[in-house]
Amino acid sequence: DTVFDLEAELMSEFAEQFGVAEGTAVVTGNGVRKPEGFMDTSSSSALSSTNSGSSTSIADTNGQADGMIELQHAIKTAYAANSQWLLNRQTLGSVRKMKDGDNNYIWRFGLGEGNPNTILGDSYIEVSDMANEAANAFPIAYGDWRRAYTLIDRLAMSVMRDPYTRASSGQVKFVARRRVGGQIMLSEAARVLKCST
Repeated sequence: DTVFDLEAELMSEFAEQFGVAEGTAVVTGNGVRKPEGFMDTSSSSALSSTNSGSSTSIADTNGQADGMIELQHAIKTAYAANSQWLLNRQTLGSVRKMKDGDNNYIWRFGLGEGNPNTILGDSYIEVSDMANEAANAFPIAYGDWRRAYTLIDRLAMSVMRDPYTRASSGQVKFVARRRVGGQIMLSEAARVLKCST
């Protein structure tokens, strides 16, 4: 009876929740009724790791970023030009405080329009589903993600409006559906940083 467009509101909410679920699955999914995440260590194509040098943080025991530099240079030259860092916001806060051996911050503001902020010269993407710093955690991933991981939209989101199933109670049922798949395709194109000595 309302003039409010509830169906449009539900469509927007479905799209947002599917996006959240898809983002989580791309990072940590196990491949069962969801994409195989690039951080799934049980996968046969799991990414190789580089140790940070500290057992509980991304910084080395001296507070510097040698582990991250090693991770960056463990990627083959063919993938380095398009490589990006993936990390969550909390880990980014830690990265912004890290310095190199010359006491320069490894995080830099992007100078000029269209130039992103960088970590050790490469751009980064905040991914909320990445792990926080902790013992034996993998809080940072780095690589050429277009080569390393493939995500396929099998079916676009569709919403079915069912006014009959619950008609006797004066309700309308909505069923939303979306189908995606994903997995690591080229594991040598990306690596992860492990908080471990």
